Amino acid sequence: MIPVKVCGITNLADALTCVKHGVSALGFVFVESKRRVTLEQVCQISRRLPPFIVKVGVFVNEDPLRIKEILQDCRLDLGQLHGQETPDDCELLEGRVIKAFRVGHDLPDPIWRGAAIRGVLLDSYHKEAAGGTGTAFDWKLAADYKQLGFPLILAGGLNLDNIEAAVQAVRPDGVDLSSGVERAPGLKDAGQIAKLIDRVRRI
Repeated sequence: MIPVKVCGITNLADALTCVKHGVSALGFVFVESKRRVTLEQVCQISRRLPPFIVKVGVFVNEDPLRIKEILQDCRLDLGQLHGQETPDDCELLEGRVIKAFRVGHDLPDPIWRGAAIRGVLLDSYHKEAAGGTGTAFDWKLAADYKQLGFPLILAGGLNLDNIEAAVQAVRPDGVDLSSGVERAPGLKDAGQIAKLIDRVRRI
């Protein structure tokens, strides 16, 4: 099954629900957002999670050294960077990075080829938000970012209605959802998560 990450986790119950249904990774938002969490919240959640679940902190233009501290303190595996970070910033994070690109705004600059990152995440561009907008982009544009040579994670407005078409169109190495499996911002819907995982398994 293609790996699924659920982002915008704000509480332990939702995190454990995701784990129960087969989600591979969980995302915690440390920037201004309806889904923003504190270090204390994430520490309390992460210590209760199974060891093979990937835990990801989401940042925008944060000091790389501060990100390193947060990853360590909160027992997180990766930082997901949604701002104007550089390959040098990722080097400071020792490659524990997923670099997000806002399709239509952040171009697949060749300077990222060979950068110290684990993968590229494609999200929709919105001038007032770095992510989590619930809107999709033109999936045909994903091919340009595959040329950077990293595993590609598809995000941006994915939900039960379009997940199959999105995966078939892009053939990503993973998918990332947030609002598409929520009953309210920051509160996940167990039924939607179960249905989503079932559909992904059948693709």
